[in-house]
Amino acid sequence: MARKTKPLVVKVEKNKKPLSISSVKTLDPKDPDTKYVGTEPEFVVQPDNRTVALMKSLSWYSRFYGRKDAKDILIQYLNHVGKTAEAKLLAKIDENEIIPSICWLARMNMRGLELISTEQATLSNEINRLVKAVHKPDLQRSMTGKQPKVVVAKPNVQEIMKEKTRECGGDLEGLFDEYVLSGAAAKYTVKTIDEVQKRNILPQHVSILSEVWKAKLSEFEEVLKGKDKDLVEGYRQYNKTQIKNIIKFIETVISDLNSYISIKKATKTPRTRKAVPVEKQVAKLKYLRNFKDVSSKLDLVSISPVKLHGASEAWVYDTAKRKLHHYIADEYSKTFSVKGNSLLGFCTKESEVKTLRKPAEQIKEIMGSKPAARKYFKDIKAVSVSPNGRFNESMVILKAF
Repeated sequence: MARKTKPLVVKVEKNKKPLSISSVKTLDPKDPDTKYVGTEPEFVVQPDNRTVALMKSLSWYSRFYGRKDAKDILIQYLNHVGKTAEAKLLAKIDENEIIPSICWLARMNMRGLELISTEQATLSNEINRLVKAVHKPDLQRSMTGKQPKVVVAKPNVQEIMKEKTRECGGDLEGLFDEYVLSGAAAKYTVKTIDEVQKRNILPQHVSILSEVWKAKLSEFEEVLKGKDKDLVEGYRQYNKTQIKNIIKFIETVISDLNSYISIKKATKTPRTRKAVPVEKQVAKLKYLRNFKDVSSKLDLVSISPVKLHGASEAWVYDTAKRKLHHYIADEYSKTFSVKGNSLLGFCTKESEVKTLRKPAEQIKEIMGSKPAARKYFKDIKAVSVSPNGRFNESMVILKAF
C-alpha cells in the first residue's frame, strides 16, 4: 500500500507595512534610457490606479535588470524584514529558479508600496518555494517516493565545435592511413585545408589537430634516425624513401593547418560595435553646472556636455584658476569626442589657454559672435599655453558649436 504524504502547507504572512523608503538606496542602472523611462519607481503615496502603476513598475525593473539582479533584490528584501536565515539559503539557489516579477514586487514593497493580501500571499509562497528548492532532490523523493530525474546538461557551442574538430581529426587520420597503406608515394592528392573547411573548424580549435600531427611527425623522424629499435621494428615494412615521403606528408598537413588559421583570420568579418549613446559617453565628464560670483558680477550657466560631442570649437572657463580654454578640432578628427573625463580630437597647436584679469568683462565679449570672440581672445595679452583636454569640477562649458 502506498504511503500517504501530508499536503504541502504554505504559511501566509499577514499584510506588512512597507519598509522605510529612506533606508532603501535607490537603484541606478547607469543607462541613458532612464532619461526617457524615468528613475526607479517610488511609492510615497499609494497609487490610485494600482494595476497601471504595477505594470509600469514591473516594466521598469525588467528593462534594466535580469534574473541575477532579481535574486540579489529578494535576498536584500529578506534581510530587511529580518529573515536572515532564509536570505542565506536563497544565496545558494540557482538564479534560473527565480521568478523576477515577484522579486520586483518585493522591491516595490521596500520602495513604499503597501501589498494587498493576495500580493503578500504570492510573495510568501514564492519565498517558501525557493527555500524548499534549495533541497529540491530530497523534496521530490519525499513527495513522490521516487528518485529525482537526472537532468543531462546540453553541450554548449564550444563543446559542439570541439567535437566537430575531433571528427575532422578522425577523417584526416583515415586519409593518412589510406596514404600509408597505398605505399606512401611521393605524390598524393589529399588537401588538408579542404577537409578542415568542410566542417568550418574554428581557428582556436586547430591546435587540437596540429598537436596530434606534431607528435606523429616526431615519431616518424625518430624512425628515420633509426636509433629507437622498437620504432624501427614497428615500421620495418617501409623503406627510407617511404618514411621520408610520410614525413613530407605530415609536414604538409601541419603547414596547411597553420595556413587555414591565417585564411580564417583574414576572411573574418570585423565585429560591428554597438553605437554607444552620447549621454553615456559624456556621463563621466566633470564640469560645473552653475557659477555665481557676486564680487565680480559673474553669473555663468554651463551648457550640456552632450554638445561637446561632434562640435568643432568650444569655449570652457576654469572658475578656480580664472583660465579660459579655447578648443579647436584638428584637421584629422574634424570634431571633438569625449572619453571619460577628457576631450579628444582637438588641435594642440591652435587650441589655447589664457588667464583672464577681468573675467566678467572678457567672458561677455567671448559670448558674442564667433569671429568677434576669436579676435578678442587672440588680442588678450596673456601667456598662451596648450590645453591637455582634462576637465574638473570647476570648469564651466560656455559654448560649443
